[in-house]
Amino acid sequence: MGSVMRGSLAGPTLAALALQWGLAGSLAGQVRFQDHFDGDLSGWMVSGAHAIEIVETRDPAHGRALELRPDGWDVYVLVRGSERWGGLRIEGQMTFPDEGHSYLGVLYNFGRRGSRADFGNLYIKGNGSYIRVNPHRDGNVGRTLYEEYRTPLTGESAVRVGEWQSFRMEIVGGEAHLYVGESTAPRITFPGLELTSGSIGFQPRCCGSRVWIDDITVSSIEGFEYVGPALPNGDIYEPEALLTDWQVIGPLAASDKAIERSRDGNDHPWRPFPADPRGAVITGSVTDYEGDRTLAYFRTTVRSDGAEERVLSVSSVDHMQIWVNGAFTGYHPRQDYAWFDFWKNPEHQGWRLKIDLEPGENQILIRVRGGEYASGGFFARLEPR
Repeated sequence: MGSVMRGSLAGPTLAALALQWGLAGSLAGQVRFQDHFDGDLSGWMVSGAHAIEIVETRDPAHGRALELRPDGWDVYVLVRGSERWGGLRIEGQMTFPDEGHSYLGVLYNFGRRGSRADFGNLYIKGNGSYIRVNPHRDGNVGRTLYEEYRTPLTGESAVRVGEWQSFRMEIVGGEAHLYVGESTAPRITFPGLELTSGSIGFQPRCCGSRVWIDDITVSSIEGFEYVGPALPNGDIYEPEALLTDWQVIGPLAASDKAIERSRDGNDHPWRPFPADPRGAVITGSVTDYEGDRTLAYFRTTVRSDGAEERVLSVSSVDHMQIWVNGAFTGYHPRQDYAWFDFWKNPEHQGWRLKIDLEPGENQILIRVRGGEYASGGFFARLEPR
């Protein structure tokens, strides 16, 4: 890998020097940043500085390390300049010093849009020893949309309190691969993030116990080391069986009767909003969680050869109200999880709603409300006759 100065030594970090000297482009495929936490945090952007501190580990193999203490959602560190670096590998050592609820979230593609922060997050759970997918949209956790990705860590990858363990994550575009321990294959591959660029960094759990990290290295990559089947379960998604061609209006601060009562909606400012590769409609990328504009309308058009009764089936972590051709059809509360296979797996059933279709084009309109913890999306399907 070559010799690289420690990023935490007094004076500019490697990343800062690269930017200062205009060398960022020439570092492609090489180390961008390193930090062993022997100095200060000048190489990092810090949020929640009261809960982030370089500490003495009393472990001769590590010396000083960075401690991340849980204290709400706004505690995190980001590597300065990393939003400009393209494909990256971030690797290092971690340990959970205490028993108790704890995790290390590896953040990626972090960005701000107005007052909101959106980012990807794959986290390693200390107590429990597993990985989970947990994107944040306007600061709200998204794990309830990705329950199929929950991955136990066993064997040499198992988390043991008080023991140091290696990790690394590769990010190219909106896809991330996370390794724990010395395994040659990632423990999880997640291609489902709509964000394709941004900063990388770390986050502790919102509440619970601390985590330490050390020996952090960031390198540029042009592609993934692993090119095998999706992990952990190789789930085969069938978006073609779902309603995936949507449009959206929002976010809004209040409901709009004119939108709800419109039979076709064409006199309103709709914009395209395709589902993700699994077929999920990621409403949290539109609605506010912390802000005031918590409402959005999503619509899709279905064709019928004649007047008929059909069934709309949905798996959703959003509260929903539904209109068909301008007529109110039903209300459904959110569920604990939204499952991609709800329509064929009896253990993951959603809810079903009978709807009346007319000959020709029919508009299905769904109003969702954000502002709910761990919400932000749904899967929908029109059942065949």
